[in-house]
Amino acid sequence: MVGRRLPGTALRVRRGRRRDLAQVERVLGPSADAGLARVFRRVVADLGTDLYVAEDEGGEIVGIVSVAYARSLLRGGVSAWLDGARARREPARPVLEGLVAFAEERARRRGCRRLAAWVDAGDAELRATLLARGYRPGDLLVTDLAGSA
Repeated sequence: MVGRRLPGTALRVRRGRRRDLAQVERVLGPSADAGLARVFRRVVADLGTDLYVAEDEGGEIVGIVSVAYARSLLRGGVSAWLDGARARREPARPVLEGLVAFAEERARRRGCRRLAAWVDAGDAELRATLLARGYRPGDLLVTDLAGSA
């Protein structure tokens, strides 16, 4: 198993690959989008996005974290956005802690000055993990664009 050990766990984290789709769908759960396969292929191939998976000793994926990067004219430099983190192992908190710490490290190495997180309203575990790591609530204004794919 290639990758780096997540501190405090027996898990290893590595870059996501196209062949990980079935296991990633299991981590995402029943709410996974019907068009996930196409989006997943694009995310894995996109240089502006990092997708990492956490594997147990047997190679089963038990967690994922996704980070997107963008150049920011107003903030200067590159900013990172934590697209999400999920864990399938109980307790989820140590896995999420390790994945978020890993995402922060990767963003720093890419020269990011900021890592913002998009947290769904029902994702209390990730929200608690981020707050415990010193993230602070801010303003995020969102709209759904009609007709967007």
